[in-house]
Amino acid sequence: MLIEADRPDAPDPGQTSASVTVIAVDEKLSAGADVASVVESAAGTVVRRLGGLGDFSAVSIRGSSFRQVQIYLDGVPLNPDGSASVNLSELPLSAFSRVELYRGNAPPSFAAAPIGGVVNLVSGDHEVSSGAVTYGQYDTARISATTTQRGALRGQASEVLALAEVFTTQADFGYYTDNGTIYNTFDDARLTRSDNDKSQLSAYGRWRLGSERLRLTVADAFLAREEGLPGQVNVPAEDVRLGTTRNITTAQLEGSGVVRWSGRVWRQDRLEAYDDRDGQIGVGAQLQEGRYQTTGMLGHAAMAVLPWLLPAATVTARQDRYVLTDLMLEEIEDPRLRYTLGGSLSADAWLVDERIKLSPVLQLSFLNNRLLGDVPFGDTAIAPDGEDTIFAADPRMGVLARPLPGLVVKGNIGSYLRPPDFTELFGDRGGVIGNTDLVPEEGWQWDAGLRLELPDNSVLLGSLDAAYFWGHAENQILFVQNSQRTSVPVNFGETRTDGVELAVTADVLGWLDTQTTATWMRSENRTDSDDVRGNQLPRTPQWELYQGSSLHWGEWVRLGHTFSYTAGNYWDATNFFLAAPRSIHGAFLRLGTGRLSAEGSVLNLTDSTVVAMDRNPLSDADDTPILQPLTDFTGFPLPGRTWLLTLRWSGASLDSSHRASP
Repeated sequence: MLIEADRPDAPDPGQTSASVTVIAVDEKLSAGADVASVVESAAGTVVRRLGGLGDFSAVSIRGSSFRQVQIYLDGVPLNPDGSASVNLSELPLSAFSRVELYRGNAPPSFAAAPIGGVVNLVSGDHEVSSGAVTYGQYDTARISATTTQRGALRGQASEVLALAEVFTTQADFGYYTDNGTIYNTFDDARLTRSDNDKSQLSAYGRWRLGSERLRLTVADAFLAREEGLPGQVNVPAEDVRLGTTRNITTAQLEGSGVVRWSGRVWRQDRLEAYDDRDGQIGVGAQLQEGRYQTTGMLGHAAMAVLPWLLPAATVTARQDRYVLTDLMLEEIEDPRLRYTLGGSLSADAWLVDERIKLSPVLQLSFLNNRLLGDVPFGDTAIAPDGEDTIFAADPRMGVLARPLPGLVVKGNIGSYLRPPDFTELFGDRGGVIGNTDLVPEEGWQWDAGLRLELPDNSVLLGSLDAAYFWGHAENQILFVQNSQRTSVPVNFGETRTDGVELAVTADVLGWLDTQTTATWMRSENRTDSDDVRGNQLPRTPQWELYQGSSLHWGEWVRLGHTFSYTAGNYWDATNFFLAAPRSIHGAFLRLGTGRLSAEGSVLNLTDSTVVAMDRNPLSDADDTPILQPLTDFTGFPLPGRTWLLTLRWSGASLDSSHRASP
């Protein structure tokens, strides 16, 4: 039996037991969209931002922390084992053809068992050379260009893809502040966000050689980013800078036949240069560089031993390295190293005339912490005897059934583990105090749901997905705010989340596209402390809604609208500080054809920046209303109405076979 496969297609939610959402990066999206807004449109997700365009943004899935979600770039992990919270604003949307979001049980080919889930950004194919120029409010500008060249090398198909994007913004938007005094409204004011500028260069190159039987792919992704860190609005920073340089190089060889296999090696280097010589953020003056390095390999193979059984095996090995340099003291810490071995054994089995599919997985992980080093400024080992290695065997199971045509019922259950990362153990550039007593997070989760697909017809196409999910975690690591400037990660004991997800997509008469998602989630702190037991988990809203629609008349006109709602949620474990609920609208109008188009888009159409809230949510006697700014994190306001203008063009692909001879 031969298994022939071209470059992996998008996962089909109707063919896998996993709770997966696939979002195409196409003409349905506004030019003002970014990776964060695309991810946020999926059910079960909450995206947190530290401000406006280009500011830090990260995703939570089903109540997870940011680090419990692993982000992949074409299958290469940007934060292996949840080693960081990935800033989605560093990833240019124009580089990708689709976004795959797995809630909970992810495919074993990722060799990962994240508690929250996986977001895989796929570069895909760009059939034509194209470009775009955007200018907008707050001196925001974006220029992107993509080109593809195809030809042949020694009789084998060859393809080169190159993409570059430049983004810059001052992000000096106006915001409302109560000056940290909720009982004194006389010092409330509207101010301008300062030291919030961003400049970013992204480049991506990929070369493919061969066919589906045997193919070599070499790719490189580069990022250079310079930005100001404005700090908390009541303690603003004026000249704190952060520079980030990241490069990811990967090589992959894949083939298909009796065995479908692939092998990949990669190297990721990341340098963060932090300059706060006046001590405006954190605990004091700092001028330092942090160098992160990950070198890894992954192998995956699957073989159809029977017509109804497809077993597979995945193996991975990785070294993580971190070096901190204090430029003020001219001191370099010894490298901190962690070695990881992992893999999975899995199988897909089709039963009862392929109406039932079973997908068991056994995920294995081994971490060697012996070289993590000593407590900063001390001589105590981070990994004492008995804790220098971590071994985990995490089983998972997925089930899919087709009781009726067009109807799929699915379910998943599994266990998961995440070790504390370097930032949690040792702290970062001022805002986080490290905690070397942390132990790994671990937990169980399960979900059950269904998918209904409408039969193909010329009037209405669409699907409905619904699921119930439940998760229980022990020793979950959460960041607790110590002061207005610093926070510390702590093991939070037991936590529990459960909820319901709903997603509806439809295409009406070929001219109306619509997508609606809703998530209701209940979270509970189950620690032994009487002060917080039974409380809602920080930054975990009970309701999250999204609706996006666009009308189009051929290629000439497309009018789109988006709406998102996030319920009020608490900043802290005591459930005293309540963030305001918010409703955000967006709209865009595009005119032109596939070759040339112009678009105007508006973010936060209704200019929502404040909400009236009770001054003391814990007191029934005090119902005095006050204005509270819209925020994702306390002290980091979100911007109001923002307009953008975009010109896009595309042409024929640069195929060497069509070039004129010299």
